[in-house]
Amino acid sequence: MRGKKVKAVEKREHSKRNGFKFTSWSKEDHKEPIFGVAFNPYTNPVHPPVFAAVGSNRVTIYECLEDSVSVIQSYSDPCTEEIFYTVCWLYTVSPEVSVNLAVAGQRGLIRVLSPTKLHNLFTLMGCGDSINELKLHPSDSNLLLSASKDNSLRLWNLKTRRCILILGGLQGHRDEVLSCDFDLSARYVLSCGMDHSVKMWSLETDDVKNTIALSYTYNQDKPFPVLNVHFPIFSTRSIHRNYVDCVRWFGNKQWYQRRVRGLNCCYLLADCHPRRDLVC
Repeated sequence: MRGKKVKAVEKREHSKRNGFKFTSWSKEDHKEPIFGVAFNPYTNPVHPPVFAAVGSNRVTIYECLEDSVSVIQSYSDPCTEEIFYTVCWLYTVSPEVSVNLAVAGQRGLIRVLSPTKLHNLFTLMGCGDSINELKLHPSDSNLLLSASKDNSLRLWNLKTRRCILILGGLQGHRDEVLSCDFDLSARYVLSCGMDHSVKMWSLETDDVKNTIALSYTYNQDKPFPVLNVHFPIFSTRSIHRNYVDCVRWFGNKQWYQRRVRGLNCCYLLADCHPRRDLVC
């Protein structure tokens, strides 16, 4: 009995040290897994936090109250076979300031939804397979990055609604890309996937910069000249014997994660300096 009391006290003390307390939970009625959750980073601090969750063909927006979560909106995709895997909040300043949502999943389509106008603004098509993750450019809110099951990453211009850049090919991923991330300076992109590899791509080359600039002004009748980048500036498969399912920047360092025998293993690559002689 005494041992149980000691464990209860330790549990309370651990909760106090962490500063977290469980308050509530919510279960969606589609009875399918929830694959993605994202808080709205553009919410006014005086208002309750808002987050979006995706699962099945559903996008649900919640508001975090003091001791509960409340559903604000819910969107169901017209296609019942769609399964959303990822969600990303967007901030648009032109033609008007607005906060929107980008969602994508099994069908390889990117839906851009407006929570204020309550409808689908537009749909981006072009990925060859499912989309596993979406990331917004840290300094240009018109640029969106997608990681796909077709072994590539794509950069999209939301303002002109076109794909402008494909990262993959000769020395790109050999299996589906599971995760991606921009560094804070938007100079590099990290990616990882089912091929056990972590790759770093540069957005600093003249070709990439010119393509991004051209995507805002291109108005010819011909299709946009999408730039294909076949060579990452850094790549490694030497650490992992299994897939890598999450990669993140932490300052100028990289976090990445993979699952090994039921355990989540995290790694930190410190003070990363890309070397062009490191390839797959």
